[in-house]
Amino acid sequence: MKHANTYKLNYTDLLKNQPKNRKEIVERLDNYLQNPGRFSILLLGKRGTGKSFWLDRIQKKNLKISYSSGINYINSRLIEPSVIAINKLLSESNKKYLVIEDAERLSHTVQELLFEALSTGNGKYGIGTKKYECRIIFTSSFEIKYLRDTEEYLIHKFFDRISQLVVELPSFTDAHRSVWKDFIATWDKMEFQEKNDVPSTLLQVWIEKTSHLFHGNFRDLDKIAINWHQWKLTGLKEQEILDRVKNDFDNYFHFPEHRVDLSNAYHIEEGKTYDQLLHDFRMQVKDWAKSKYGTLRKAEKDLGISYRTMERW
Repeated sequence: MKHANTYKLNYTDLLKNQPKNRKEIVERLDNYLQNPGRFSILLLGKRGTGKSFWLDRIQKKNLKISYSSGINYINSRLIEPSVIAINKLLSESNKKYLVIEDAERLSHTVQELLFEALSTGNGKYGIGTKKYECRIIFTSSFEIKYLRDTEEYLIHKFFDRISQLVVELPSFTDAHRSVWKDFIATWDKMEFQEKNDVPSTLLQVWIEKTSHLFHGNFRDLDKIAINWHQWKLTGLKEQEILDRVKNDFDNYFHFPEHRVDLSNAYHIEEGKTYDQLLHDFRMQVKDWAKSKYGTLRKAEKDLGISYRTMERW
């Protein structure tokens, strides 16, 4: 089975191979990053959905555009809570993209300092003198409601400051129909020997059926590709290889589901009408059903409600 090496395609050609929902999100992110407006960007997406992957490729495409001379990545836990540290970080990121990863792990002290640093009237950042220019992207694998609706992670005024523009990359739970194309790209990236080219439809059927359990998204596809290739080298038949890949995935290398402590809690927000509260509750049930069963169709029997009814919620 021969095919183009999708992983090595340029940004434009790579984007053509993406499912509609991911393509729209990446294009929106690209437009935001080209916009010289005085705002930060909050980039959401579960582990392995490609946040760094797409930021890197957009930055390379936009080399001639202001603020794209490079990318400075920093994990939120490594930011020291001091004026000197914040100004140094902004200085090192001047004329670059500054990506602050795992925004939910920022201490409240650092959030207060960043709030001050990002308060701007001239498009420049800093505590004290405003002299640094950069495009700041905060990333998080948390759902927006946990960042927005409680101060357990982000204090409200800081969330408001960093969320003028929000984009969320879909997981395989949301974009499962594209998972085989994503696997092909992953396989290409590994550059295995031609004699061990892409597996047959046996693996494709299993991947498409199981994609809702790929909580690591592309990271799980990496492991599946490597595992398949290694078993292939032993000379086993494809059904035997698949059995071993499935066993290894279940027992050893699948990425654990990322959960937040508040995931099963329903909070009644004051000021909302009964209809608004009912809508919120239905949406939470719908999200939970997708997470637990993979699809609403699979959930309808246990929940005793038609999947079509849940889809209309």
